[in-house]
Amino acid sequence: MKEPSVILVGTASVLTLGLAGFALEGPRIQAEIQARTAAALADVGVRNLSVQTNGRDVTLSGTVAFAEIGIEAARRAVATPGVRRVDNRLEMVMGPSFVFAPDGDIWLLSGKMPTPESRQELFDAAAAIVGQGNVIDETEVDGAVTEPPWLGALPRLIQLLRQLDGAPGLRLEDGTLTLTGHTSSEGLRDHLMLQIASIRAAANAGWQIADRMRISPVATNHEAENRIGRVLERGPIQFEAGTSTLTEEGRTIVGEIGAAIANISDIRVEILAHADADGDPAANRTLGLEQARAVRDVLSASIHPDRLLAVGYGSDRRAVGGDDDAAEGTDLSTPRIEFRVLHRP
Repeated sequence: MKEPSVILVGTASVLTLGLAGFALEGPRIQAEIQARTAAALADVGVRNLSVQTNGRDVTLSGTVAFAEIGIEAARRAVATPGVRRVDNRLEMVMGPSFVFAPDGDIWLLSGKMPTPESRQELFDAAAAIVGQGNVIDETEVDGAVTEPPWLGALPRLIQLLRQLDGAPGLRLEDGTLTLTGHTSSEGLRDHLMLQIASIRAAANAGWQIADRMRISPVATNHEAENRIGRVLERGPIQFEAGTSTLTEEGRTIVGEIGAAIANISDIRVEILAHADADGDPAANRTLGLEQARAVRDVLSASIHPDRLLAVGYGSDRRAVGGDDDAAEGTDLSTPRIEFRVLHRP
């Protein structure tokens, strides 16, 4: 009759040891989950991030400039090993905003900045383009606006407007960067969009980019393009395999192109490098830009660099202007250098 008592005592001992073990291991497990979750969210863009754990449940708090950042933070937290449930208490706060665009005979700069210094930097960038006396500054300093890491990139964006031909404008609002204005060619438009994308990537900003630019074509200089065509009849401009290094023959051909059009005034030459259709698209775009710049560097011996524009395309870009502008029989999927010669607007 004593055996059941012994069993009960033994079971109670096991339970006691188990509870004691959990009491010792529980805090360690929670600390590990907390550390792993914080590490997973370290670069997502949450300000004043706080990660609290209750067992395997995680509570996130802090502030975000865009809703997309909060969604990404929650996604990463849920995917963290050991996490069972996430209580997302991240709050979206106001981010910097601005509009810079012509308003009749003057330019209007408006929006909200987090500090007097950031407001002044934005105004200085605008004044450098159109003159200090031509800008009406209606920006405000608002303490509720966050100061994100990418704040210093905003003046660089405004400086890009120098490259637009007419009615340029920029707007950053609710995480969307909108570019308006008139550009003289597809090449120049694409060049601007690539520059904006590069600034966004370098600043690790989460902007959506909206292109609202209009192309106002400038007349093609057919004489210059015909001269280039005659030089290229010898063969295409070639590079060392997979690089932006011109072959010796390639450098010679580019030099002859420069000499052929050097005496034609008031032109802008767009050098459009189309990358291979194989491989990583982003890497191909980078290689295309480097190849276009290599051609530009050689041409600059004959033509002023201000009159040369280098644009690199990846494998997802066909010939500028479409099929009608491509030579009959040209394989548009192969690497090539294309030239557009325009009268300077």
